[in-house]
Amino acid sequence: MTQPTISPALEAHASDDPLAKLVGHLRVLVEPDAVALIGRRTPGSETETLAGWYAAADLREALAPRRPFGRGRPGLAELALGAEESLLVSSLADTATAAGLEGREAASLIACPLRAATGEALGALVVVRERAGRPLSEPDLRVAEVVAALAASAIERSEGAAADERDRRFELALGRAAEAISSSLELDAVYQRVVEQAAAVTGAQRALLTRFNARSGELLAVARVDFSDELGELTIDSGSFGNVARTRAPLLRRRGEADGFDLGLMEREDIGALLHAPIVIGPRLYGVLTVAHRDAEGLGPDELELLERLARSSAAAVANAIDFERERRIARALTLGFLPASLPDLPGYETGLAYAPAENEPTGGDVYGAWPVAGGSRLALLIGDVAGKGVETAALSSMVRFFIEARSWDTSCPAQVLGQTNEMLLGRLPRDSFVTAFLAIISEDELCFANAGHLQPLVAGPGGVRQIGAEPGLPLGVAEGHEYRYGTQPLARGELVFAYTDGLIEARRSGEMFGAERLTALVGSLAGSLAPAELVRTVHEEVSAWADRLADDAVALAVRRTP
Repeated sequence: MTQPTISPALEAHASDDPLAKLVGHLRVLVEPDAVALIGRRTPGSETETLAGWYAAADLREALAPRRPFGRGRPGLAELALGAEESLLVSSLADTATAAGLEGREAASLIACPLRAATGEALGALVVVRERAGRPLSEPDLRVAEVVAALAASAIERSEGAAADERDRRFELALGRAAEAISSSLELDAVYQRVVEQAAAVTGAQRALLTRFNARSGELLAVARVDFSDELGELTIDSGSFGNVARTRAPLLRRRGEADGFDLGLMEREDIGALLHAPIVIGPRLYGVLTVAHRDAEGLGPDELELLERLARSSAAAVANAIDFERERRIARALTLGFLPASLPDLPGYETGLAYAPAENEPTGGDVYGAWPVAGGSRLALLIGDVAGKGVETAALSSMVRFFIEARSWDTSCPAQVLGQTNEMLLGRLPRDSFVTAFLAIISEDELCFANAGHLQPLVAGPGGVRQIGAEPGLPLGVAEGHEYRYGTQPLARGELVFAYTDGLIEARRSGEMFGAERLTALVGSLAGSLAPAELVRTVHEEVSAWADRLADDAVALAVRRTP
């Protein structure tokens, strides 16, 4: 007899593979000439020999041929896999299925199906003995059935562990992708991050996101990775793109299965496989997420599942970005004309304005402005802050600016203007809201001011930097009948007034605030050499560069009388 051989599967796992150990036990208990455990090692994989032992090379070839198993083929593997119940064949001469064992008709065989607890077929155990006068028997069959049951249990545990590991890898990849995608609220940035992460998690070479327009039925390409601009017009009838848009179901399409629009696209873009997944929340379709690979086998069911899950999680980020963009448009519409992006030209004055809402906010609650009063002989300067963020705060900011500017036409006393504004706001502000405001009226050589709970502005000149005024009064909208006091300070030609909101001094780096002292020193070092517009821009850039980020709205406003 030839020297017994061990299958690669058994050699590779002899020390730790439970299936290999079961084969070893069976060899001791039954004394076979060949044993093969046939099944799949991971869910969805093709059938293979998981473990085996063979006394001769031709027995290995008969039980574990180097080819895919096919139920229509005449072979021992096919016989075992097709068995509904355990099978004992005392002599292969009694069965027509003896391919590969010609000349061994006296050999006996046992085939036991491997079944999961649910009844699902997992594979088969095949045992062969070719000993004259010692065919496999019923006791051997009982032993084989016990080993088959143990093998089925081991395969189920292995498949479960493999599925758990696969899910863990999926969750890890998708978690990282979701973090990257949700780190911005800018719609274009979200779109681009979605396609970049789609390519990364699926291993695809190209990615595309098409936004669906329900009115026109068009799919507009809004972000891509290595897709050309020659996609043509995509609609709800455009091949697999349209199929996914209509059915809301993910889709895998390979070049050999494609025709029409898809085939033309694949040939033009050198694509072997396309995956599509809908970006959808409830009944609303936001678009279709697509990835592609040159190799037709480069993308499969696992990648399609990953893409579908990524599209599902990306839908929330896309929806949030769309809502953010809509909210920003509304906020800009509300503030347009009341909180200008720049200050008007004011004869006799140089002005500068730098404004930035808090990070990831459509607009802020800061109030600011400068306008001529008293027939143009004086200048009103306003800086303030409405508590809160978002569209509602933007609307309140517009209202406050409107009230203050409107009242400044009737009186040149800033204290009276703030007092009247306070009364008007009491019945209009939400209970948990209030407004800080500093209002100054600048004449030829003097600054008259009143302060409703706001940070004290600075005056910078050749003599250094000083604060304007004493301690501020109550914010607007807090107390009925509150009387605001006014103060005056001389203002020489060439001196600069620098007003700001707390977003500048409360900027943080590693928990440390930028602070009023740093800001005062910064303004003092720059005011003598920069025009107001350059000064506010430089201050804003310096604070932003120092801080990790600006967590609150930040306004810097500067005015200087021209010599």
